[in-house]
Amino acid sequence: RRTAAGAGAAGYGGGQFAAAGTWQVCNAAGTCFVVRPGEDHIIGRNDLPVPKNTISRSQCQIQVSADGTAKVMSCGKPETGYASGGRPWEFLRCYESRQLQNGDLISLDKNDLESAMFTCYVS
Repeated sequence: RRTAAGAGAAGYGGGQFAAAGTWQVCNAAGTCFVVRPGEDHIIGRNDLPVPKNTISRSQCQIQVSADGTAKVMSCGKPETGYASGGRPWEFLRCYESRQLQNGDLISLDKNDLESAMFTCYVS
């Protein structure tokens, strides 16, 4: 579910050193997705410890540009939760996006934020 221009299997943990601007998106169970510059990753119901039918299979997309900056874009029918810097949650409709900062939170479930929450980290 990850894509990149010209990327192959080598993008899956072959090296020990992360490129600057490499992002990790982790759920509470400790499952993390690594998204490197120039890549994107779709997160949805099947990425949760307990999948929920009220969440889209493709709920949101993490996009990391070549310079390492990242954004989250909602792409599911339900809204995607986003919280940054201790501010209140805001809810993104399909195709709305926000720039990500280290430590930002994403939730796939507007009605049960913590059950479908991911934390975003940059290296």
